[in-house]
Amino acid sequence: MRVLVLTIWIGCAASTLGEQCVIQLARGMVTRLLGPNQAALSCDNLWSNLLLSFNYTRQDLVACQDGELLVHPPEPYFSDCQQRLERAKQDAEADRRSFTAEMEKKIQVNHWEAERYVQESDLIRNQLTRLKDELRSTYRSLVLMSVQGGASKQALKYYHYYLEGQPPAQLLSSVIAAVYSVPEHAHERFEYLLDFARKVPGNSVRLAFYQQIIAELRRHPEQRDSYLAMIAALDLGKLAFLSQNADARQLYLDLFNPALKRLQAAVIAGSYDEIVTFATAYPDHFEQIANRLSTLESGAWNQANFERLLLYLNRLPLAKQRLEAFRMMLLQINQRNKHDFAPRLTRVAKELDVCESFVKSGSKNQQSDLEKLVTVKRMFATRDPTRDYDHYLQESKKIAE
Repeated sequence: MRVLVLTIWIGCAASTLGEQCVIQLARGMVTRLLGPNQAALSCDNLWSNLLLSFNYTRQDLVACQDGELLVHPPEPYFSDCQQRLERAKQDAEADRRSFTAEMEKKIQVNHWEAERYVQESDLIRNQLTRLKDELRSTYRSLVLMSVQGGASKQALKYYHYYLEGQPPAQLLSSVIAAVYSVPEHAHERFEYLLDFARKVPGNSVRLAFYQQIIAELRRHPEQRDSYLAMIAALDLGKLAFLSQNADARQLYLDLFNPALKRLQAAVIAGSYDEIVTFATAYPDHFEQIANRLSTLESGAWNQANFERLLLYLNRLPLAKQRLEAFRMMLLQINQRNKHDFAPRLTRVAKELDVCESFVKSGSKNQQSDLEKLVTVKRMFATRDPTRDYDHYLQESKKIAE
């Protein structure tokens, strides 16, 4: 049997010498401790492995002992744990109070921030409302100034900006008041007002606007007794008959008839200045009533100063206006002077000769005017086919000589 010899040195604290102990172990005993799989190892290796195994075993036992103490601690350890637990609870409570206080502070700050935000929002909302009111006031002023200055298209743009879906009645009343705010410019501004009224959208709105305009017109004789009353009546007439509004048609007639009568009286009296201004400034409007101005009632025709009446024909500014007036004059002579037409045709031929020069010398010579001139000349032979325009023109020249 092989013997494992162990030599152990035992040191003594009081001596520098060491005492050596020798222990003999049978190899089989060590092999049994380590296991049969290590039987082939040398004695030194067996001993090293035995020491290593012993060391691991010792560590495991120490760990088991420590674990057992944790599971079943002695009384002093349990008391210390209770103290730690109490301290932990106190620390947790302190942390909770600190966290709660901090959160309450943050909530308060957020509350203050929310209140400040609400206040700022109200302030901004009030500022926006004030700015909107100021902007609408500016648009209103621009509407009034644009109408007063004759810029009706510009006025219409600001008119839409101002309304934004609101009823226009109050604004339109302000426009009328602004037109009459400076009396010395009221006549000119009234024309601007009518120009703006033609552009106001919506038949019902425009009709209500004309009703206000005409009501104000009647309070101002300088417009009521001028050709502007006829302009307003003709503008209203288009709308009144289009809408089939009986009240509007009556309003039109109440304005149109007196205005026409006054202009017809001016023609008979030879007061042509205003009519010429009318025909020059508003040729389209003038064309609507031109024949009614040139056509006199039978009594007025017989009593009128014919020489003075002839002056009206060549006072008109446009060739087509003059030619139409000549046509109406010849038509009335042929109808009302069946027995004494020659003297009047002679005088008319003289004036038509002047008109022909005007028609042919115009820079904007229209073929329609030349054709109308031929038609008018043919009317001279209506009563006596043997005497045409040239005949009466020659007769007029003889009288002049």
